[in-house]
Amino acid sequence: MKIIAAIDSFKGSMTSEEANQAVIDALPQHEVYSFPIADGGEGTVEAFVSVEKGEIRSQTITGVNGEPYQGKWGWIEKDKTAIIEVAEGAGIIQANEETFHPENHTSFGVGEQIRQALDHGAETIILGLGGSATTDGGMGLLQALGAVFKGRKGNVLLILPVDLSAVSSIETTSLDSRLKEVNWQLASDVANPLLGESGAVYVFGEQKGLSKDELSSYDEAMTRFANLVSQTTQTDERETQGAGAAGGIGFAALSFFNCTFQSGLTLLAERGMFKDLLTDADLVITGEGKFDTQSLQGKVPIGISRLCKEAGIPVLLFAGKIEEGLTEVTEENIQAVIPIVDAPMPLKEAMMRGPELLGRAVTRAFRLIDLDRT
Repeated sequence: MKIIAAIDSFKGSMTSEEANQAVIDALPQHEVYSFPIADGGEGTVEAFVSVEKGEIRSQTITGVNGEPYQGKWGWIEKDKTAIIEVAEGAGIIQANEETFHPENHTSFGVGEQIRQALDHGAETIILGLGGSATTDGGMGLLQALGAVFKGRKGNVLLILPVDLSAVSSIETTSLDSRLKEVNWQLASDVANPLLGESGAVYVFGEQKGLSKDELSSYDEAMTRFANLVSQTTQTDERETQGAGAAGGIGFAALSFFNCTFQSGLTLLAERGMFKDLLTDADLVITGEGKFDTQSLQGKVPIGISRLCKEAGIPVLLFAGKIEEGLTEVTEENIQAVIPIVDAPMPLKEAMMRGPELLGRAVTRAFRLIDLDRT
């Protein structure tokens, strides 16, 4: 059988490539191809570099807490494309647990990576919006690119602590002029607007360190900041799809750069020619750490299954945890949802043994599949 392994990362357990390799190792009797995937969040750089045979570049940037950090970004030489993920320059996985709060998290490092890509000659920049610790409306990113934010007394605001309510004016005369010459593509699975109950603060604020009592005041501050940005750029991207991604970095990019917004998976599938890989395929294996009703709203495995449905290729899904009742989703072309854990064990142990458990689950499933084919 020709099988495509296209599994999302199991957060904290295994990357997409590690999961795909576990499938390859478990099925030596079949022809298995790996297609690493990501949705714009953590792993986006590695996925694009893998499917497009690019390279990883590593340079020092300002980390999310303001300290030096060795940040990675991707480079595709054939069309001078840089892949930058917010999860690297302003990622929640780099945030300090002891000071975990948006006022202590800057997106400055993302802007530095953009500048590094421009210095390298980038003609296209793919910016992955996911996995951020920030709720700064992209203020830090813009500061790194030359924008100056001033307070009510004309004082220049520093990158930390972040206080959107203190911003009184924005000067863009020193903004890097090369930003207008680049083809910009935003990649994300978050389509939320910037403000309100469906926006960056109310939907994602608590997971980034805000208390429930702070949500209202932070959304008000974001509203004032957004109004100022809109006045400065003579645009209004507050309700645009993806404006609320990455704590408002989507809004900043849409407002100041000439961007297009697309699902991270869709963009990766297009550039990596996933549909061509499906030619003559018999089966696709996908999966994620937790498969639940939220997954049905369009997360990576559902996106994969829909692409496969168009090509008439059935899909199996493997997951670490499965919501009760979701054993199959045939309307989404998922023929079976299979748990990888085969015995009671602590979550920490299951995460540590992710590749092993996935490989064993695939082996068990294919004993039945191969038996049916004999």
